[in-house]
Amino acid sequence: MRTLSTSPAALVALLLTSCTTDRPPAAPVTLAPHVDCDHPPPTPAHANEGFQGESSGGSVVALLFADPSDLSAGKELKIVWRVTGTGMARFSATGPGSRTIAPVWGPEGHGGSNFNYPGEEWGTGFLFPTPGCWTVHVQRDDLTGSLSLPIS
Repeated sequence: MRTLSTSPAALVALLLTSCTTDRPPAAPVTLAPHVDCDHPPPTPAHANEGFQGESSGGSVVALLFADPSDLSAGKELKIVWRVTGTGMARFSATGPGSRTIAPVWGPEGHGGSNFNYPGEEWGTGFLFPTPGCWTVHVQRDDLTGSLSLPIS
């Protein structure tokens, strides 16, 4: 059996050159307009088009797993989020009469997908109990954000 002897400098050079890539940078992403209750969300032109949430301290983008023009009370809505910042993401929603609800599931951290926006990816499921304007809130250690949805 033959063993190879490699100097530490050669090993570092080998590791550095093997980690480079010739891939071009990712294409710029397009966001749908911010969703609010006075302006129902348009149907995205592309399947992975996200809706920009309002945020302080970073970026919040949501992908709705439903036709945005048909968001209904009593029907579970899956939302995948891309949220910048640090720490665990926490979600809640506030609706008519200042009623606050938690997600029925999640947040679940995702390892990644083709929903290509800045930040870490999280999945949630919300079941809005009544029609009206519902604002989903997201908070991390250094970010606060929201996205308002008109629920029929």
